[in-house]
Amino acid sequence: MHQNRFLSLLLLFAAMFLLATTDNPPPRPASAEIEADLSEAFSNRLQAVPEAKSLTFNLFIPELDTAFISPDGETAVLWLALRDDTGRLLATEPGLALAHLSDQGWQVMLPGDIGWEETLASLPDGMLPLEHSPAPDGILLNSITNNAPLTGYFLPYAAGTARWLEGSISHFQSIPELGYPSCSQEYCGFAYDFTDAWHFPLVASKEGTVFALRDSCADGSPSCTNYIVLRNNSEQTYQIYLHLANGTIPDKLTPGTTVLRGQYIGDSDDTGYSTSQHVHFMVTDSVWMGNSNYYWGRSIDIRFADVLINNGIPRNCYEVTQFPIYNGATECLGNKSDPRNPANDWYVSGNVGAFPPTGALTQPAAGATVMSGSNPLMDVTATASDDVWVTGVRLVVKIGGQWVEIGPKITQPTQPGLFDWDVDMCAVAPFNGPVEVALRVWDHEGNVSSALNPRTIQVDHACPPPTSQLNSVEGFDSTAARLSWNAGVSGVALGWFELQWRTDPGAWDEANTLLVSGSQRSAWFAGQPGISYAFRLRAMDANSQPEPWPAADAAETSTTLPVNCIPDSLESDDNSTQANPLALGDWVQPNLCSAGNPDWFRVEIENVADYFISAPSQNGGAAVRLTVYEEDGTTILASGAAAGIGQNASVILRQAAVGSYFIKVDPLQANLFGTGAVYRLMVSEAELVFLPLVQR
Repeated sequence: MHQNRFLSLLLLFAAMFLLATTDNPPPRPASAEIEADLSEAFSNRLQAVPEAKSLTFNLFIPELDTAFISPDGETAVLWLALRDDTGRLLATEPGLALAHLSDQGWQVMLPGDIGWEETLASLPDGMLPLEHSPAPDGILLNSITNNAPLTGYFLPYAAGTARWLEGSISHFQSIPELGYPSCSQEYCGFAYDFTDAWHFPLVASKEGTVFALRDSCADGSPSCTNYIVLRNNSEQTYQIYLHLANGTIPDKLTPGTTVLRGQYIGDSDDTGYSTSQHVHFMVTDSVWMGNSNYYWGRSIDIRFADVLINNGIPRNCYEVTQFPIYNGATECLGNKSDPRNPANDWYVSGNVGAFPPTGALTQPAAGATVMSGSNPLMDVTATASDDVWVTGVRLVVKIGGQWVEIGPKITQPTQPGLFDWDVDMCAVAPFNGPVEVALRVWDHEGNVSSALNPRTIQVDHACPPPTSQLNSVEGFDSTAARLSWNAGVSGVALGWFELQWRTDPGAWDEANTLLVSGSQRSAWFAGQPGISYAFRLRAMDANSQPEPWPAADAAETSTTLPVNCIPDSLESDDNSTQANPLALGDWVQPNLCSAGNPDWFRVEIENVADYFISAPSQNGGAAVRLTVYEEDGTTILASGAAAGIGQNASVILRQAAVGSYFIKVDPLQANLFGTGAVYRLMVSEAELVFLPLVQR
């Protein structure tokens, strides 16, 4: 019974469409109010069909993109956009639905509904995009589709750049709940949608002559399509590029003009029958212009020479895992088990520019001596040009036989065609003597020049290494000594320091080297008691260029470490039975004496809580390990250690029960001790603060 009522409604719906005349003025975009009503009606229609939910909301969520209303206001054509499970709007041709205004409001019809084809055919002229319109009478379709695939085509963007394949065979897949197909397999069987985050330049996929073009439509216009069509006379085929940006087709491209492969033909956009910015590219065996005032035709099988899978057929991972296989194309670029991963399906072009950018260095001159003394900056001037426009220039220098880009990429000329900037050569390598430099230029299409106008120049010691000077050793009546130093930079930035030590007398050994961050100006050293040590330091710049060691292997400073120490007043406290009582919240200040000697403390806990045990270094490079035991003095509950000599130590005892606990304090290193090697110790109830979790 429900099925009969539904059938009657659809037949009535189709009949209403059949009453429409073809003499009306063109359709108009729906107002915001009507579009909101249509969006709600479409959503309600999907919710009312249980089988639609599982298909529709599995991965793609359809939404109303644009709607057009017939002149009588009774009929609407709905363009449907899709969002994937990441929320990204797919850049392709829309799905299609229809709606009719009844006494109950807008009633929506989907592809596959009874009467769909008849309703489409009855719509007023101009209501449907060409993709859903039949070929005009008298159009002869060539038999080329029965021949072998056409070759010699390249991806329609510049070599070395990558674009995302949004879809190919997905154009003609029957998914009624999503409004698809967007066009038939006959016409879109070999159509490709390429997209990126924003407009991108397009270049000719193959040589041809301009057959037709338009770029007067405003960017994003749903009712006006920018395009260019190139004819290949030898093949009797047409390259169709749709959805171009306003005003981007070069003025020199007029009907009959020859266009070379790799030549710039305009930018992608979202004009016409499109949900988001992309280029719709296909090659057809015939073309015609429909009521929508752009060209269309039947796509034919072509192969891209720069697509290294599927014998030159691009596919995305969703298509090869979810749809039937066509033309043997089973592979994609990416992870088939995660087909909608944004990292998948970026196709890198091999379409070398027909007119790559050119340029020349005007300064420095060949043979010139630059960067004398301590000045690392070199003044660079250059000219650059392109058939479209130059987007950047940069200096390149030959290092190890390879051209390496250095300095900033300059995007704005000081005057048309002229660029002037400074380059810090020392930021790349410690150059000295002859150096080969050249110019690199980028153009709008994404073409990158080779190393242009190379020449050899002379660098005169302009990248000196950094300098450093150790101060006298700072002693503390401890086997730890503090070393400090000053540093200066006259070339490139500091990288790090190498601090070496040896016994005095003795020989330097690379194994006795401490690497210190370039931001530090001091470090602790712990040695053996009674031994004399000598030290030297050198700085390294960010290019690993070293400062020379002091002449004649000389030491910069030295010290002799003490042999004995005077114990603190808390000794003897070398085991749990000798442990000193420690009241909560009170500080004690022991020293590390003698070598390897531990200190034990006993603390009484009266409240169940978290407790913080802190042991900061007070003097003489003291640094300790903390171990917390249960009352038996053997069961370990928690432990912690200082990060290095002269650093603080701490540990948290979580949810300690009422009772007695022992704390054992060991020197961080067994040889670290001295009368002056003093640390502090305190136990207090912890007040833990948790920062809020911020999700982005």
